[in-house]
Amino acid sequence: MIRNPDLQQRKLVRLAEHVLREKGLLSLPVDLKALAEACSIPLQAMDADEDGVSGMLLRFGNTFGIRYATHIPSEGFQRFSIAHEFGHYFAEGHLDHIQFEAGIHSSRAGFVSADPYEREADYFAAGLLMPSSLIRALLKRAREGLQSIETLRREAGASTVAAAIRYISETHDAAAIVVSHNSHVDYCFKSEALKQLGGQSWLRKGATLPAGTLTASIARRPAADRRRLREEADSDILDWFGGTRAVPVVEQVVDLGRYDRVLTVLSCAQLVDDTYQDEDELDESDEAMEERWTPRFRR
Repeated sequence: MIRNPDLQQRKLVRLAEHVLREKGLLSLPVDLKALAEACSIPLQAMDADEDGVSGMLLRFGNTFGIRYATHIPSEGFQRFSIAHEFGHYFAEGHLDHIQFEAGIHSSRAGFVSADPYEREADYFAAGLLMPSSLIRALLKRAREGLQSIETLRREAGASTVAAAIRYISETHDAAAIVVSHNSHVDYCFKSEALKQLGGQSWLRKGATLPAGTLTASIARRPAADRRRLREEADSDILDWFGGTRAVPVVEQVVDLGRYDRVLTVLSCAQLVDDTYQDEDELDESDEAMEERWTPRFRR
């Protein structure tokens, strides 16, 4: 497995788009049923009382099937769960390394697992539902921050978390997302534009939410009071990542409901440079990565 997580994420996103191109399915929202039919993989919904996993990849010799959870009544979550299993099917090395018990591999999709293969399948799933060549045009027209994420979620039929991660990966905005649970960070991603601001630290998994932020105050509320919450406040980049330069930040917070988690979107319009506005061509790092990694996928 590749140790550079950014490179591996890009590789998986490109592999997902390559699959869709080859199958003639590169349009939004991605037709997962048609992809399953093209791969001769039957899809089956699990009963609503079957919880604890997001889905299952079934394997009997060289025959495969996908079961997906319905205990969370969210089309975006269910579509992501299906796409996650396709990640195990298509991503190089997964079928040789993930565990099958009696022909069944159970997954916990949605960026909640620390297992590297589950995380890779999540990245593939996000790229499958939101291919780069399609969502870049959407992001050009959408407003920054949460509004862009909601545009992706709606147009792609994706989950909010998956849309947030794809937004951060593709946007030229100076932005970050933080997913937290019980006042502690699950994970944090920064856009390339925000990474250019020197002297910052990272919010690692398990870190306590920064005191004095809107997110920290919301996290202290009872879970019932956060349902369907959406709030916004002005903050500063120093409050979140430290450093030496004060930069105004718009902090947008939305309750995810599932697993009692909260999404924070941080947008720093002041940091956006004109050089980040031209998306007509791939940047040099993307070209180098594409040349180095030729997608190989299961036919």
